[in-house]
Amino acid sequence: MPRFITVVPVVVLLGSAALAQPAKPPPVAPKPPAAPSPMKLAAERTQATLQQHPPGRPEDVKTQEALLAALYDVISGPAGKARDWQRFRSLFYPGAQLVPVNRTKPGGLPGVAPITPDDYVVWGEAYFKTHGFFEKEAHRQVYGYGDLVNVLSAYEAREAPEGAVLTKGVNNIQLIFDGQRWWVLHLSWTDEKAAGAPVPATFTRK
Repeated sequence: MPRFITVVPVVVLLGSAALAQPAKPPPVAPKPPAAPSPMKLAAERTQATLQQHPPGRPEDVKTQEALLAALYDVISGPAGKARDWQRFRSLFYPGAQLVPVNRTKPGGLPGVAPITPDDYVVWGEAYFKTHGFFEKEAHRQVYGYGDLVNVLSAYEAREAPEGAVLTKGVNNIQLIFDGQRWWVLHLSWTDEKAAGAPVPATFTRK
């Protein structure tokens, strides 16, 4: 009996100790990787696009003035003359837009309808087959800070180099310098008919 009495508490104590042990916490699931930053994704897309982008002619992109001259020159020519569309594309930074600005008419199309350089190429290939087009800068105003420059460039459009002026307007051209060359980042334009007013006197030829 004494031996039996001494053994019982030991068994009970061991059982109690086993019950008192804390349960192991469930394994923690690994955190999913953070979503890439939209800015990082945009930078990666842009870098990939730049690798496939037609290179600009050094003489076209070395200065602001050269870039603007190339922009006017590449779209100008007689009817039936094929434009150098690769040269045209090479002037624009990936993602650039061209935006004709017109006054919205009731029930009509939007007054602002952005297009891409490739959209302009599709339009230009058809239009320039049967239309001569010469666009010439008349005057410009330039504002800039750092590598960002905005140009208000007054233009005159003709069907022949010395023909009558068909339209006058203003191109609003945003240029950037990436450390190596100049690019057109954005181009919007309106003419006297769309604006409902003549080009300001500050843009008259000097």
